[in-house]
Amino acid sequence: MNPNHDPRAVTGRRRPHLPLLAALALWLGLGADGLMGAQAAAEEPWRFGGDFRGGVFVSERRAGGETLARSEDLRWRLRLSARRSLTDRLEFRGRLAGSWSADDFDTRAYLRASSPTRTGVAPGDVTFDELQLRLRGADDDWWLVVGRFQNRFLLPGVAAKSLDRNDGSNVGVAWRDGLHYSHRLGEDWRAHVIAIHRPREGGGSVRRAPLDFTATDWRMSLFTGLASERPRGPVVLQMAGIDWLPGALATDGISQSRREDYFALVARGAAEWPLGARGMRLLAGAELGYAPTTPRLPATEGVGERASGLAWQASLNLYDIRPGHHLGLVHGQAGGGWLLSNDFRANDRLTELRYQRRFSPAVSMEIRGRYRDTLVPAPGERRRHDRDAYVRVTLRF
Repeated sequence: MNPNHDPRAVTGRRRPHLPLLAALALWLGLGADGLMGAQAAAEEPWRFGGDFRGGVFVSERRAGGETLARSEDLRWRLRLSARRSLTDRLEFRGRLAGSWSADDFDTRAYLRASSPTRTGVAPGDVTFDELQLRLRGADDDWWLVVGRFQNRFLLPGVAAKSLDRNDGSNVGVAWRDGLHYSHRLGEDWRAHVIAIHRPREGGGSVRRAPLDFTATDWRMSLFTGLASERPRGPVVLQMAGIDWLPGALATDGISQSRREDYFALVARGAAEWPLGARGMRLLAGAELGYAPTTPRLPATEGVGERASGLAWQASLNLYDIRPGHHLGLVHGQAGGGWLLSNDFRANDRLTELRYQRRFSPAVSMEIRGRYRDTLVPAPGERRRHDRDAYVRVTLRF
């Protein structure tokens, strides 16, 4: 059974979820002509694109010197996008995405508010991961996205990861329904405000247990962030943000009634230096996350202590060792109370080495080796060790 599977996401009454209707209502309500001061670009052609990613994935899980599971699989993802400018400042975008496995080749197409697992779609699922209107200011100082979209605030690197926002990573498919507003502050900084609709099943983005939305009347979560847009010497990224998920943390477990607000604070930064005269570059980065309110651990001697809310990662990358050849190393961990990452499991430590060969902007190949282990085993359980690797290719068109 998939440990991220959420039974509430695939049972009960199904209602079609159409974020585009909300976007169209906003557009009609504001009034296109008055807001834009521009004529609709009826003659604007549709622009189509997409990408394919697939590869061979192998993994092994061990505990106490015993092999618990091994797998070898072919996995792939296909995404097809369409976009069209409606006026000089308003654009429609849509993207159909599907993820498959050789072990599960059945195809199920749907449009729903929530994904069937806590980290995204299951193999064989096909759905829209983008369905949106994008509105921008006349001078590009601000923009607004309404509908279904992706969030990718990453620590840059060959193996780019995030502690809280990396939707649809690897061959996965995930989404967020709501709005994303961004505004430039001066010449160096940009503010982000993201409001996400959270149905009772949780939504289409990562929501690790014991995050639970069935017992709260709050149907929104909120993110606010501030990011630097201009390099300062070697520093190429500075960003900080706060996630707020009201009434979403099942402090004593999903089966219990107690709920608390879940907060997560994140800061990330990166710097880059040239190495030699042949174009090689060193990129180093770090990201730190902290959740002040976390779930309780299983009771020990009658006392259930809080899980750790600390998470971090550090990255070292060598770009253009030879033209198009890149190498990256990532090490990090997430405490049992860090519940927002698609890349780092709660109560887990990760070390990853990744090689990338970029043949062109549209074609690349990656080879990854990764080791993960449990930080704090539950009472009576053995420490788990996972090893996995893949060789995959990405084609953009």
